[in-house]
Amino acid sequence: MTHSMLTKAAACLGLLALTLLPGAGRADPAVSTSYAVSILSRPALPADFPHFPYVNPDAPKGGEVRLAAVGSYDSFNPFILRGRSIAGLAGSWVILPGGSGSGSSIGHVWESLLAVSGDEVASGYCHLCRSVETPADGSWIAFNLRPEARFSDGVPVTAEDVAWTFRTLVDQGSPGFRLMLAGVASVETEGKERVVFRLKPERDRKLPLILGELPVLPEHFFKGRDFTQPLTTPPIGSGPYRIESFELGRSVTFARDPNWWARDLPTARGTNNFDRVRMDYYRDSSVALEAFKAGQADLRAENISKNWARAYDFAAVQKGLVIKVDIRHHLPTGLQGWVMNTRRPVFHDPLVRQAMAEAYDFEWANKNLFFNSYNRTLSYFDNSDLGATGLPGPDELKLLEPFRAELPPELFTAPFTLPVTDGSGHNRPELMKAMQFLEKAGWHIQDARLVDAQGQQMRFTILLDDPSFERVALPYVQTLKHLGIAVDVRTVDPAQFQRLADDFDFDMTMLVIPQTDLPGSGLTDDFSCAAAKAPGSANLSGVCDPAVDALVAKVIAAGDRDSLRAATRALDRVLLWRWYVVPAWGNQLFHVAYWDRFGQPGLPLRAGVDFDTWWVDAAKARATDAARANGG
Repeated sequence: MTHSMLTKAAACLGLLALTLLPGAGRADPAVSTSYAVSILSRPALPADFPHFPYVNPDAPKGGEVRLAAVGSYDSFNPFILRGRSIAGLAGSWVILPGGSGSGSSIGHVWESLLAVSGDEVASGYCHLCRSVETPADGSWIAFNLRPEARFSDGVPVTAEDVAWTFRTLVDQGSPGFRLMLAGVASVETEGKERVVFRLKPERDRKLPLILGELPVLPEHFFKGRDFTQPLTTPPIGSGPYRIESFELGRSVTFARDPNWWARDLPTARGTNNFDRVRMDYYRDSSVALEAFKAGQADLRAENISKNWARAYDFAAVQKGLVIKVDIRHHLPTGLQGWVMNTRRPVFHDPLVRQAMAEAYDFEWANKNLFFNSYNRTLSYFDNSDLGATGLPGPDELKLLEPFRAELPPELFTAPFTLPVTDGSGHNRPELMKAMQFLEKAGWHIQDARLVDAQGQQMRFTILLDDPSFERVALPYVQTLKHLGIAVDVRTVDPAQFQRLADDFDFDMTMLVIPQTDLPGSGLTDDFSCAAAKAPGSANLSGVCDPAVDALVAKVIAAGDRDSLRAATRALDRVLLWRWYVVPAWGNQLFHVAYWDRFGQPGLPLRAGVDFDTWWVDAAKARATDAARANGG
């Protein structure tokens, strides 16, 4: 999930801010009515905006696009733990490196009450709804639905569908929904077109926007079906696409509905331009790359630096038939690193985890594996103003002081840093320091093996979901071998990886922990004690720390940017100094390659790229398709 005006007092309390529609208020003057939801600021666009500013409103419709996905799928329900769902149902056609989706929250098959602007931090504009209402105290929010909204079978979208979706996701969906929506006290319907969410006093300030971004599912379709089980029947939705055909696990084709009810809304103009999108599944990323090079896929986001440096020099690139671009974005990149599962005894001790970080030679890896294309990740909120820098400031100290006795003393006296090697691959000083941490934790060398007091060697397994990452993991394994640690690498297919991750059945893995510009209740799923005990949550490290829980609550309750910044920076420090993850690498670029058959708006976008705004350029497509048919 991603992430207007009451009074100044309400804003300071972290409540929803709504911009008034002139003359649109209800009888109660304390109730505001709006066309948009924006958290602690005005939406950038006026009530009569014709379209989002980063689209071409006259983009031509038509053409077919082929995409390559990795792994397989066995379900059309992406909202539950069981099964592996296809891409494109409720989010982007293309998942960018770092887990970011490209495309609006409207989705393709299912839609939401609000459409989030790709060029604003936290603003959503009415889409399935025609207006939003809230009282001055922010204790509830009501969405008034558009009477013309329809599912693909012609059945109207009603308030009961919204309420049923909310209850179903909380009761039967993935655990993250329950944690994220905990601030809702109740949901009620008032007629067919009005749904009201009653909110608890203690709630995420983003909750109104989160509610607006939930998918709205058709109750009549799911009636009589077990929502917790994988869905193998193509679903009904209210979006611009429906599933036209599929071969379960191998391919799926989406077809655009030319009579889609929302096609002329300002939130939809200039988007969803492809007549068909076909998605074929391949065993791993290497095979998917070869499919792209062979012209069996039209578009690819690359997340392997070696490939980007060496694998895109084939004839079609040289002839200009394939375009290769670096697209800069201004989104928080979160943290990518080696995640240690603290539920495993081997990683209980923070000193052991710190030793793992001391032993990781990023400089050698960046030079020899990544072609110097990355920066070291130093924060859970990288590429934003929310990450910790230097020493804690006064506002941070107020939040940290209650936990001083339980926190590492260095957190208060030293900036967080990571070892920097000379990149030669001979990181002896860092390994000596790592050994000091291990010895403090009760480990020692015996017969060239690192053993505990019972003589048992330290041993663990790194779990991967793609063979291409083995070249990244194996040098780290060799380095740890110098410390007497036995490390295995296990690579499984994406579906099995997801099952193991959902069950927390792993020792260490490589993971991106994404963040947003306005973090809130999603952090509960990432780092809380409740999430640590909930299979399927995002808390893979098993973080369970009273200080972290308290600071997450401060982030959620923050009523202005300064308070938010203090809370996230304090949280960042605690997470970093607890060494749950060995921070690895990141950058602010998306590597994208595509066959030259597309038109693009060419307008600057904060998110870097939105593939939903592209279209098939008929003339380019004819020329490129003819060239690659002739072996180009």
